[in-house]
Amino acid sequence: MSILASLALDAATINNQQTSKFTNEPVEVVSCTLEDLLLVQQKPLPSKSITGHISIPEYQRPYVWKERQVNKLLNDLAEHAKLPVAERPLYYLGSIILHQDGDKLHIIDGQQRLTTLLILNSFLRYKVNANIAYHLPESIENIRHVHSYLKAIANGEVPAFADIHFEDIVCLAQINVTLIVTQSEDLAYTFFETQNTGGVRLSGPDIAKAHHLRAIDSNKTIAYQARRWEHWPPQKIEHCIKNLIKVRYWNFKSWQAFPLYRDERSIKETIIDEFTERTVHQAEDLSFYYALVQKQGHHAFQMNESPFRHIRQPLYDGNNFLDYIQEYLELHDILFQSSSDHRLPDPFILFRNQLLHGRDGTVFLKELYEILLTAYVSRFGFERLFEAGLWLYRYVYSLRVSMARNVREDSIFAFARAQMIVDKILYAYTINEVLDELKQFRYGFDTANTEEGQSKAKHVQSVTRYFHLQGIDTFSSAKEMCTNNLFDKALVSGIYTLLKQNKHG
Repeated sequence: MSILASLALDAATINNQQTSKFTNEPVEVVSCTLEDLLLVQQKPLPSKSITGHISIPEYQRPYVWKERQVNKLLNDLAEHAKLPVAERPLYYLGSIILHQDGDKLHIIDGQQRLTTLLILNSFLRYKVNANIAYHLPESIENIRHVHSYLKAIANGEVPAFADIHFEDIVCLAQINVTLIVTQSEDLAYTFFETQNTGGVRLSGPDIAKAHHLRAIDSNKTIAYQARRWEHWPPQKIEHCIKNLIKVRYWNFKSWQAFPLYRDERSIKETIIDEFTERTVHQAEDLSFYYALVQKQGHHAFQMNESPFRHIRQPLYDGNNFLDYIQEYLELHDILFQSSSDHRLPDPFILFRNQLLHGRDGTVFLKELYEILLTAYVSRFGFERLFEAGLWLYRYVYSLRVSMARNVREDSIFAFARAQMIVDKILYAYTINEVLDELKQFRYGFDTANTEEGQSKAKHVQSVTRYFHLQGIDTFSSAKEMCTNNLFDKALVSGIYTLLKQNKHG
């Protein structure tokens, strides 16, 4: 996108906003170099009276860029530097949104890019002193990490950037930004949420969809994929996409934290990162499946263990990604909503409808259960689904009785990391390996909040009714449940009884 087009787009966005509730709020749009911006405390921006000290509000998220984001910026700068000097425009960094609060210019959007370029600037002969203070420990740690990484590049220690010299590709006076400056903090955040969307707030999944539709050549195929996507409610798409990312993030090789549900901004960025930035930008459509080879005499037969592509497989731009998402949307619909799919045993449907309700402090447990059962089916198909479903239920919902109060989302993340259960499912060779792992799991019973009417008591009552547990009285036997592990003994016995009654489920 050209600089002029970007400026026009920003201006259009602002005009749309100014016709709304913010009509009387002053807004200034400025095109300037990054050097001009960083020196704005010393001299006003050219042709404008804007001046002030650039600062990062304490409530802003920390600086979080890692090597991957830095690499992308370096590659972009290097590609731009290859253009003939006579034809080379300023490098366009995008828009930066500022809230003018007295003599301070608070950065609302643009901190990650600006900070990274300031770190790069420290390696140049001509340095611009912006005097921006960072207070958050996470920001300081990440700045040190990126500085160390860039120092390694400058010393020729990173092969991928052996031919790059910062002096050749970075010049703050040759980097253009569009500033959107307002004295209203609310308006600044509105611009942040709506920029480049014509006033419509695009979700993370919307941006991922647009990215991958652009990678398809055929208009007919684009229309087909768009129709398939739009068949699903947006909330379901986002829910499934978040679950898929957790499966991909929660692995022993490179565990990554997923943002908590209240941090909508970080969740959106995570979705965009995983499903646009990290996809393979090649015109290929490769899918990976689990297969086994069975030998009979002199003959060997290969068969897929699951009809579903590997849930953690690398994803390619275009149809490959869109088909992957569609497949797991359909699987989620089958497992957790369908009552007629022939692959679901009737006992499983009854169990799901009675116990996977998300009430009584189990909403986050239900989400973890969905993640693990989806991982199981992606690995082994629908084989022994009811059996696996019951043992997974005992495993996941143990948290509801082993903890004093309702299970919080961060407790779920800690449990998943400590147990590495997603890996244990996906890396198992046989179903029995998974079931043995689940059966061997042990937990205790916390007696707190088991009085009548408490959510934990209601949960135990639901489990008791479904499994027909004998000898469980949450109101008088809580202590006995804790000391003698009565609850889990009864639950295990109830699972075996149900499986015996439904041998072919």
